[in-house]
Amino acid sequence: MSCRLCAPDLGPILSESRLWQLVLNRNQNLLGKCFLVVRRHIETVPDLTPDEWNDLHLQIARSTNMLLDAFQPDHFNYAFLQNQDRHVHLHIIPRYSNPRTFNSFVFADPDYPGHYSVPAAARILPDDVFQELADTFRQSINRLSFS
Repeated sequence: MSCRLCAPDLGPILSESRLWQLVLNRNQNLLGKCFLVVRRHIETVPDLTPDEWNDLHLQIARSTNMLLDAFQPDHFNYAFLQNQDRHVHLHIIPRYSNPRTFNSFVFADPDYPGHYSVPAAARILPDDVFQELADTFRQSINRLSFS
């Protein structure tokens, strides 16, 4: 069985550390939704090493600051869901009290401040807009001196 999260074409990588990769989620039902993927294939969170846990803490802080710099979310949800992909990864879901606009696309969070619910239909941006969004986040990372 192959693992999508181990594949070399995982998606737009926004930043990387020795142990984790920050990937922009293809579904942008909430602006800036992304996830951190551990670089080695493991399927249970308790199997993370102490180094992976420590680096995850740093990567969460960097990712949160990147999102704050780019779009000023009002809140964040962090979740190890692993329903579709068993490979350990942490979803970072920005939450917004008011709509945000990017490249003329309006993003609303109708459930805010309540529980986040995944809409039935994914919000897939056109490829050029999706790449522009990835570039926007990379610029935030550079501006914040992350590597």
